[in-house]
Amino acid sequence: MTRGSEPPERIRASVICVQDRELLCVRLRDPNSGIARLFPPGGAIEPGESASAAAQRETLEETGYRVVIASGPAHVARYPYTWNGTLRRVTTHFFRATLVGGKHDSVPVHDASYHKGVVWLPLAELDLRLGFEPAILSAVRALVAR
Repeated sequence: MTRGSEPPERIRASVICVQDRELLCVRLRDPNSGIARLFPPGGAIEPGESASAAAQRETLEETGYRVVIASGPAHVARYPYTWNGTLRRVTTHFFRATLVGGKHDSVPVHDASYHKGVVWLPLAELDLRLGFEPAILSAVRALVAR
């Protein structure tokens, strides 16, 4: 990045899905730092794709679970985030969603090597496990409260 230039932008969508007082998450290990953290499932919005469709697609790809986006607006969060050694300006559209079926109704996941599994995070542990990025924690809390 040259002096005075802006970091690259990343526009993404994510799902906040709670079942039995647990939040659906994925454990991702940063390829550069080696740090593993929990994130609500989500990823880049592809050209021509709506944010809600991207959130559903990414959730299936990352967790093997099908979800339905709940009615109501997205919670949009903007924050800087470094992944794999690159600082980005991130805009994430967070959507509240419900699980189709139950926790036993997932399909196998074949994702990137940095994907380290699906985790159902107890809501009591949100601050502890998601507090590394206040904008993500704030979005999760806002949608869990709906």
